[in-house]
Amino acid sequence: MIRFLFKQPKPKRFDFKPRFYNERKEQLNARIEAVKKELQMESGPSSAGAMRSRMQTAWREGSGDRSRRRSNKVVFLIAGLLAVIAYLLLYR
Repeated sequence: MIRFLFKQPKPKRFDFKPRFYNERKEQLNARIEAVKKELQMESGPSSAGAMRSRMQTAWREGSGDRSRRRSNKVVFLIAGLLAVIAYLLLYR
């Protein structure tokens, strides 16, 4: 009964707002904006900003492919070395 005489602290509320980041959607929106800018410029020479954005996009797309190919080569090289070592250990 004494428990009810004192003010009890209320539990804190959980206030979590989840965030979702979609990288593909961001890239698609950036490309759409770049195309809109190019269309607005009509047939004039392309600006430095448009060229920079095209180069950045190409760089990002190409860098993933190169790193993926390199990592695959390393995995195959390690697997080959392990196979040779296993062959030498088992059949000698």
